[in-house]
Amino acid sequence: MRAHVQSPVRGLSPKSDPTAMILSLFKHSSRPAAARALYGDVVRQARRTAFYGPGGVADTEDGRYDLILLHMFLVLERLNRVSPDPAQLKQDLFDTLFEDLDINLREMGYGDTGVKIRIQRMVEGFYGRMTAYRDGLAGGDGGLEAALRRNLFRNTEPATAHVARLADYVRAQTAALAARDDGDLLAGRAGFSAPQWPEEGAGP
Repeated sequence: MRAHVQSPVRGLSPKSDPTAMILSLFKHSSRPAAARALYGDVVRQARRTAFYGPGGVADTEDGRYDLILLHMFLVLERLNRVSPDPAQLKQDLFDTLFEDLDINLREMGYGDTGVKIRIQRMVEGFYGRMTAYRDGLAGGDGGLEAALRRNLFRNTEPATAHVARLADYVRAQTAALAARDDGDLLAGRAGFSAPQWPEEGAGP
């Protein structure tokens, strides 16, 4: 049973117990191919070295997680433009993300209780970021930059130029995804382009 959760991603909601949802999953191979392919695109893009390094996002578990969520937002927002609404694909993509997080937490040594606590926090973080990025893109006056600064850099103070560069990247990816054929997304092809700065580091 799905919980009736107000979601910034149309038609997408966790089950009433996020941990029960995760524990009911076994392997990525249990997810449909399109969802697995889209998630693979998200992870590969989030791991590009250009995002990390001096002045960039911290190359830590938190930093990598934050960049995965940013790219999940880009894909889910694009899927929201598809008609009819690909609700099952969006849910499968969401499930694949949290299945992966569950596996990673267990590999790090967390037991059921630790996984449950962390997954619940991650679900909350997911929805918070989806709302922040959507509002940031829709608004002006530096809203997107503020959302990126808050969610990608946490307690550090990044260079203003780097935050602006990331905001330009998000807007460019949004436009590129909007121009892609619906069929590409439905077939599992996000088609992200490389960041327009050197791969060896993100510093100014």
